[in-house]
Amino acid sequence: MCASTIRVRLSDGGKTFRSPALTSHELERPGPHLRPPRPPSAWARARHHLRLDPRLALVAFSLLAGIAVGLALSVSPVLAGALVCTAVVLTVAALFEVMGVAVLLTGLLPWLIILSDALPRLTLTLASGATALVLLALAQPTDDGSKSALLLRLGTALFVVPIIFSLVRDGLSVGLSHAGKFIVFPLMVMIVTEGTNRTDLSRLRTIALWSSVAALTVNLFLGFTGIANTGYYGSGEILGLGSEHILALLAGCVTAASLASGLTLTWAPVIALGAIATVASGVRSPLPGLAVAALARMITGRVKFRMVVLVALAVGAIFVSGAAGVVEARFHQGQARGEYKSLSDFGSGRGAIYGAALDGWRDSPPVDWIVGTGLTSILGFERERLGDTFVGHSDLIEAMVEMGLMGLAGLILIWRALIERAESKLPLLVLGSFALFNGILEYSAPVIIGLLLTIRPRQKDTPAAEPDATNPTRQQQSGARIALRTQG
Repeated sequence: MCASTIRVRLSDGGKTFRSPALTSHELERPGPHLRPPRPPSAWARARHHLRLDPRLALVAFSLLAGIAVGLALSVSPVLAGALVCTAVVLTVAALFEVMGVAVLLTGLLPWLIILSDALPRLTLTLASGATALVLLALAQPTDDGSKSALLLRLGTALFVVPIIFSLVRDGLSVGLSHAGKFIVFPLMVMIVTEGTNRTDLSRLRTIALWSSVAALTVNLFLGFTGIANTGYYGSGEILGLGSEHILALLAGCVTAASLASGLTLTWAPVIALGAIATVASGVRSPLPGLAVAALARMITGRVKFRMVVLVALAVGAIFVSGAAGVVEARFHQGQARGEYKSLSDFGSGRGAIYGAALDGWRDSPPVDWIVGTGLTSILGFERERLGDTFVGHSDLIEAMVEMGLMGLAGLILIWRALIERAESKLPLLVLGSFALFNGILEYSAPVIIGLLLTIRPRQKDTPAAEPDATNPTRQQQSGARIALRTQG
C-alpha cells in the first residue's frame, strides 16, 4: 500500500496557511511536528505564581550571602567557603535548574580530586555527597520489576542497615563522614543502572570524562616540570598536587573508559595520558584491572588491530615518560622489605592488616558478626595489634568487619546488579581491582566519576529513510520488505 500525502489547511482571520506535505508514514510515526510543548519548569512556575523579579531576587540574595560570609569568616574560613559554594550552587540551580547543578558539580569533581591534599578536610566528602544526590534527582531511577532491581534494593537495605546501627550505637561523631562516603556507592549504582534520564546522564558522562582528562593533564604537567609534586612511596612517583590513591583510581577509570570509547587512533593521546597518570602514581591496586581491560579490549574489540596499536602506543608512552620506572622502583622496595616472602608481608603488609581486622571481628560479641563492629573500628583493631592505624585496604574486609555479614552480603548484591546492568564493563574492572586490593568505599569522589563512565556515550540518531513519493512501485516493495522483517 503506497503512502498517501496529506496537506492541512489552517485558517486564521481570512488567511489560509498550507502545512508541509505529510505522508501517512510520518503521521503514524510521532515526530517533532506532533510533539506537545515542554511543560514549564519548576523555576518558571514559581516565578509565575510568586510574581518574582529574578534581578531583584538575585540582588537580595547576594546581599544576604555577603553578610553571611562576613559573619562566617569571624568563626571559620571553612564555614565561609562552604557558604560561598552553597551560594554558587543555588544561583546555578535558579538559572539552569538541576541539570546546571549536575554539570557544575560533575565538572568540578575531578579538579577537587587533584587538589584533595590542599583542600580542607571533608571537602571531597561533602562535594561527593552533594553530587550523588543531585545525580539521583536528575537520573530519576525507576524499578522495572526485574530480579536485578529487586536484588539491588535488597542489597542496598542490607548495606545501609548496619551503617545506621553503627551511628545509633556509637554516635554521629564517630563514623558520620565514613557513612557519607559509603552510601555514595549504592546511590551511584542505582543511578547508572536504573536511571531513566539516559540523555542527560550521557551528557554528564562526557563532561566527567573530559574534565578528568583536563585535570590529569594539568596535574601531570605540574608534576613532570617540578612546579608542584608530592611524594609518598619514595619511588619517584609523579603526583603533582594530588594524593596517590585517589589520583590512581581516577586515572585508572579514565584510561579504561578511553579504551572503551577509542575506535580511532585519535584516542591514543587520551589513553596514553590516563595510563601514564595511573602508573606514575606508584599505586599498584588499579594495574591488574587495567591490564585485564586492555587485554579484553584487544581480544573483543570491533577493530582488534587498531586496539592493539592503541594499547601498544600507551605502553610505549609509559616507558618513554619514565613512569615505568616508578613501578620498577616499587617492586625493588617491596623485595627489599621481604614483601614477597610471607603472606603477612605481602602487598605492603596487607596480610597482617587483614589478619588483625578479622581477629578483632572474630573476638567481638556474636551480634557484631551480623551487624559489624562499627564504622572506623578497624583503626582501633590495627592500633591494638599492629601499633599503627590502617584502613581495611579491601572493601570485602572492611564491609565484613565494620558492617558484619549483613553488610558484606549487601555489598555483594550491589556489585552483582552493577556487573549485570552496567552498560560499559571496562571501568568496572579498574573499580573492582581497586576494591579488592585497596578499597573504593573510602574514595567516593573518583567512584562517582568511574561509575558515570560506565554509561555509554550517546549515539547520534540516524534519520529513517523517507519514502519516495515519485515511485509507487518502490514504496510497495519497501512496504513488503518491512512487513517480512516484522513477521520474521
